[in-house]
Amino acid sequence: MADNRIAIIGTGLIGTSIGLGLAARPNRNYELVGIDRDRAAARTAKKLGALDREVGSLEEAVERAGLVIIATPVMAARRILEDLGRFLMPGAVVTDVCSTKAEVMRWAAEYLPETAHFVGGHPMAGKEKSGPEAASASLFEGATWAVTPSPRADERAVQAVLGLVETLGAIPLYIDPAEHDQYAAAVSHVPLIASVALFRMVRDSQGWEDAALLAGPGFRDMTRLASGDPTMARDIMLTNREAVLHWIGRLEAELRTIRTALESGAEPVYDLFYSTQLDRDTFIQNPPQRRRPEGAEPPSARDAIGRMFVGGLYDKIKEASDRLPAAPRDDRELKRKLGIEDERP
Repeated sequence: MADNRIAIIGTGLIGTSIGLGLAARPNRNYELVGIDRDRAAARTAKKLGALDREVGSLEEAVERAGLVIIATPVMAARRILEDLGRFLMPGAVVTDVCSTKAEVMRWAAEYLPETAHFVGGHPMAGKEKSGPEAASASLFEGATWAVTPSPRADERAVQAVLGLVETLGAIPLYIDPAEHDQYAAAVSHVPLIASVALFRMVRDSQGWEDAALLAGPGFRDMTRLASGDPTMARDIMLTNREAVLHWIGRLEAELRTIRTALESGAEPVYDLFYSTQLDRDTFIQNPPQRRRPEGAEPPSARDAIGRMFVGGLYDKIKEASDRLPAAPRDDRELKRKLGIEDERP
């Protein structure tokens, strides 16, 4: 790298948490420069220690930066990628933390120059509160961080992003962008919708004032995501519409299964809750593990972040991050009891 500068574009919860994690690294040899459309947010991030400097222009932020991190809502990332190319130094590594990946990868391919190396990313971490005040250096500890390199990204660029992930305590997972969006819709985006729907259902009822008095931890936990950033939520839905609609359909089917069980009597209801309890307890107690083939070592954060030019083999690390397939749940007996047609052969 010509200059050890890391630029963070966007100083909300995620961007500031990244800055705090990078700033806390002992003996770091890079400068952290940040920019945000909301200058007050960038100043707060600097005050918290997440930035060495906050600046007022994109050009100033990325000048001589070897690594550029886009930490904004998805649609804002598009505008940044459009403007970013003319300011990047040759060989710069660009990554993002957006919640959807296919569209971001397409925009990066369209707008960034061939001399830039884009490696998409998405940390599966967050809080219901947004803004730099909610940030934490430990936000990403143990979290899965999806990594989606572009075809133009070379090995040292991929290693630089892996070093970033490792430094922040997260676990990298190589995944195809379209596959990421499909699964993220199921485990992240539809839960957001369900949280919003549950709160709206109760809030819009005539008995809201009395119901609110009864709302305990269960209701608060289930509706926590409804307090998230509406701009981020809107952008997720706009850039992952088909996958979200698919999983909404699956959720509706599960609700019909539960409804049928309730209409059928005590035994089907018990069977449904019991089988689901077993499946979830198994998932919590024995989560799927990634296999690493013999001889494959995780990248060194010290080398990757410190020098940015550590080599590595994408295919080997991709193989190392492959997930163990989950055992499919067999609900055929329960569905037979409920009189629901099984679509599986």
